Amino acid sequence: MSPRSCIATLLLLVASAFASSAQTFSPRTDTFTFDNTSSIVSWDGSDPNNPPYPYEMGFVDLGNQPGIGIPWQLGYLNNGYLVPCNPLVWGSDTWVVGDGTHNGDTYTRPASTSCPYFTGEYGTSGNSSNILDSFSVVVKYVRTIRRVCSRGGCHNNITDTLVGGTGEAVQSYIVADGSDPMPLCHPTPQNPCKKSQG
Repeated sequence: MSPRSCIATLLLLVASAFASSAQTFSPRTDTFTFDNTSSIVSWDGSDPNNPPYPYEMGFVDLGNQPGIGIPWQLGYLNNGYLVPCNPLVWGSDTWVVGDGTHNGDTYTRPASTSCPYFTGEYGTSGNSSNILDSFSVVVKYVRTIRRVCSRGGCHNNITDTLVGGTGEAVQSYIVADGSDPMPLCHPTPQNPCKKSQG
């Protein structure tokens, strides 16, 4: 075999090794259900009595620094520990029982957020510098109305208590707009996320 053939064969082997080790990214969505303690009890329709990830089912934090704990086996960034995320964007209430004027009335409220602080952290697939994890929830609350009277008159004390809810965790591919990893650009036909001509 000539030296030129040896070099060509070697280059082909190196290229094949790189191609075989390269990982491709596939967007994913996983659904979940959580209880009144914000603990996740089901993933992708699993039986709450037979959890697929015992002791690692995760949680949802709906507070001022929202976040989510996802089982590491699902392959989200930072081994699924996504706290904190951006502030939740809340939608409008939808009454499913009553109209809010009676004890025991229930309603749902949607919310969503993204977790850009973990872009670039290690994950199980693809280039994590171009991956964004996010989640959305539909939260269910029950209303308790207690009539309180004193010398000054009577008024209602209203307390809304978390019942539980459902949600989706999403992992998507993003493109950084320029060399700065933030802000992140979601490509659309109107905005292909091209780098600025500078």
